Amino acid sequence: MNRLHVSVSAILTTFALGACSSGPPYAGRSIENEAFDGSNILVTDQELDDVVRFGRPKVERIAGTNQLKVIVPILNTDDEILQVLVDVVFQDNQRQPIGDATARTPRTLSPGQTIWFEAISKQAEAADWQLTVSWNR
Repeated sequence: MNRLHVSVSAILTTFALGACSSGPPYAGRSIENEAFDGSNILVTDQELDDVVRFGRPKVERIAGTNQLKVIVPILNTDDEILQVLVDVVFQDNQRQPIGDATARTPRTLSPGQTIWFEAISKQAEAADWQLTVSWNR
């Protein structure tokens, strides 16, 4: 009876863990496992998540205007050209959008190519940011 109970428990645990697996959007994964918090970067599709990686974001204030400037390296790890859309939504201290966002910008990444996507807030109140990468289809 204990053996049956253990087997049923193992099966239920497997199903529960499978149900908890994350779906889209996916947190951006780093280039070469660099230590950075990828929570500011989202990828909208699992297939795209498999072929893009992100370098450590550079975030700074622009002197004089106090605007937030974000630069994120994006790497194509695939052997095909990628057509993506990239946008940034600037947020307040509670990570709520403040109505300051970039347009969805098309970018082409050749195999193995890294681009540096740069975005600057329009408002000095921007305290945080969220970059999203999706397919340009």
